[in-house]
Amino acid sequence: MRRQLLRWANGFALANAALFAIVGLRYLWYYSPLEPLLGWTYAGLAFVGHLSALAYAPLVLLVPVMLLIPWPRLIIPLAVSLASILLSFLLLDSLVFAENRYHLGFLTFSMLGPHTWAFLVLYLVLGTVVEGMVALWIWRRVARRPARRIEWYAPLALGVCLLASNIVHAWGEAHYYAPVTAFTRYLPLYRPRTDRGLVRLGLVDRTSAREQGVAAALGWSTNRGLNYPLAPLRCDPRPPLLNVLLVVIDAMRADALTPAVAPRTAELAQDAIRFDAHYSGGNSSRAGMFSVFYGLPGTYWEAFSNLTQPPVIMDLFRRNGYQLGLFASAPVYRAAALDRTALARVPNLRLETVSPYKGSSGWDRAITEEWFGWLDRRDQSRPFFGFLYYDAVVSIEPPDNYPSVVPVPSGASTQMRLYARYLTAVHYVDSLLGRVLDDLQRRHLLESTVVIVTSDHGMEFDENGLGFKGHGTAFDELQMRTPMVIRWPGRPPARITHRTSHNDLAPTLVTELFGCTNPPSDYASGHSLFSGVAWDWLIGAGYEDFAVIEPDRVTVVLGSGYEIRDKSYRLIPHPTLPRDLMQSAMHEMSRFYR
Repeated sequence: MRRQLLRWANGFALANAALFAIVGLRYLWYYSPLEPLLGWTYAGLAFVGHLSALAYAPLVLLVPVMLLIPWPRLIIPLAVSLASILLSFLLLDSLVFAENRYHLGFLTFSMLGPHTWAFLVLYLVLGTVVEGMVALWIWRRVARRPARRIEWYAPLALGVCLLASNIVHAWGEAHYYAPVTAFTRYLPLYRPRTDRGLVRLGLVDRTSAREQGVAAALGWSTNRGLNYPLAPLRCDPRPPLLNVLLVVIDAMRADALTPAVAPRTAELAQDAIRFDAHYSGGNSSRAGMFSVFYGLPGTYWEAFSNLTQPPVIMDLFRRNGYQLGLFASAPVYRAAALDRTALARVPNLRLETVSPYKGSSGWDRAITEEWFGWLDRRDQSRPFFGFLYYDAVVSIEPPDNYPSVVPVPSGASTQMRLYARYLTAVHYVDSLLGRVLDDLQRRHLLESTVVIVTSDHGMEFDENGLGFKGHGTAFDELQMRTPMVIRWPGRPPARITHRTSHNDLAPTLVTELFGCTNPPSDYASGHSLFSGVAWDWLIGAGYEDFAVIEPDRVTVVLGSGYEIRDKSYRLIPHPTLPRDLMQSAMHEMSRFYR
């Protein structure tokens, strides 16, 4: 009986693989490959392999039960129930994807209306009937026919498809090959193999692979997968164009901007525009930097990364002849993955810093000195975009023997000691910023350069007693609020107290620097920082979850559900999901998909 059950399970899984593929054809309808031959080859392998894996998954889980309790009257109803649930989920997900270009999640289920639930129940009933008929037909067929070796060739072939698709994806990601990686978002629950193993084993040279990918990308129209921007930009830049220097101090939170901790930044703020209620677009480097350059929710990161689609601001820098001086302390392919997003089309991009100095503080010193050297060599007849991305603060790694900014009592807790060291790291990086500002002044560049100082996210040391530490763990003010100081030649100093966010930076540069007349909604989720518009709600993204932040509450959407917290980040008991707000947020997170 066990052997017969295993044969039946294999046949039932194959039948479900076919059913899932029929339902899943809807996903392929919306896929338009950047390069037809390899794009469709990979899509076919991934489609067949992944949907077959979904079909086999419940049967694999039932194998131990078959071996221990080989009762067909128990096994078959269980398998039919699991398969009908999966089939109904896949059908509903394909309909949701067709309309919104995102897949089902807990939040989507929470917001389903009564009519949709009624249809889901109908799908489940019909699916159970269909699955039951298929299961009985296969059982009778298995009972009548002797076992044949060919029965196991099909699952072997499907397994080869799954393995091959993962190998191709790992190769495609390692080579920045968007015709392969662009397909990932089209399948539900699809998480193919990444390139880490290939790079770690030395099978791929990341630098040369990236340059080949950048060259190949010149022939792709990535808008096949994205509707970004929504309309061509209409710009009228008026020379002489200002230089731009963007300084990002990783993990510097808003309350670290004080004369004691960051004296040079505080001094700059006195002669600049300081935004006192400024928020990042995420609690992680990836989402935070994405919002800095794109002005979009970090939930778009995967789609833009898979397509290696740069932001409109980088395209404007290129079209207007800006020289790029890009210096990141930590490797750009790590947490923020700028090599696949904001800097995706930059040729000869340096992926990591090689420095004679040790550690994050040494790398920060190295990129500062390299910046000075780059300014010496640049073409002075052209404007420049400079980018300095400092790392010592997030690493909490000031140089050895660097004097502490705050005294630490002998009985201080571990978190208090860590916080003191964190502030010391801020002070150290601030001193490097001071050198940068002094150098601009010496070169007479300060009056022709927009200087922007900010951070990608904040940092927490369990100050609220809720157990949240570091970054990427909560969407409270300690992790979401960052400094934002802009010194714009010709604009008087000011202190802005209404709510602003990283989503506002790209519209500011696009409109104020390049004279673009499009509404910011054509390419971003924010407004110009100089428009006086405060946000009513903000999408904050993490690595896996996201939150909708309002002035008085935060709705956190997790993989397993949602929670609503008050302004102090305490859980609100028995909350009611703000459905209209979440509908608006979901629209904002999908309107740039094609």
